[in-house]
Amino acid sequence: MINRPTHLNENRFFTAYIGKAEGTDLIQSLRKSGNDTLAVIEKLTEEQANFKYAEGKWSLKQVLRHITDTERVFAYRALRISRKDITSLPGFDEKQFADLDNCDNLSLSALKDEFVHVRNATIALFKTINPEVLDFEGSASLLPITPRILGWLCAGHNVHHINVIKERYLEKKKATS
Repeated sequence: MINRPTHLNENRFFTAYIGKAEGTDLIQSLRKSGNDTLAVIEKLTEEQANFKYAEGKWSLKQVLRHITDTERVFAYRALRISRKDITSLPGFDEKQFADLDNCDNLSLSALKDEFVHVRNATIALFKTINPEVLDFEGSASLLPITPRILGWLCAGHNVHHINVIKERYLEKKKATS
């Protein structure tokens, strides 16, 4: 069992995301947030997936791709740090990723499949990670971070964005229909 991180710095951007993750076991939290995400995706139409709730905002497809892209980055960081790689890992520009995400040419089904594959890979990584390195501290985006924190970030970041989808995309879409 991979428990929640303790002694989190409340001033870090990621602390709020971790607070949104459910449960006390990382693998179960990843499964739960993954299943919740699939339940949302499976109810969407292509029209809904292309919806933007305001000018300059991402489409719902882009939010889904952002969840997947970010999880890939977090899992890669967790892998590197869990192998005691002390290289300072760079940040990434989520806006640039979204600008180049190719979502306009992808079906909702393709995005769903990609999410499932990435989530399964994340779960496999954390199921097999050496427990002795879960709290080894590395550096990413110029901040100290551990594999444990990164795993819980995958779950909590996902929950955050599914909540955004429900509140800003699906509710607004209902109001404009």
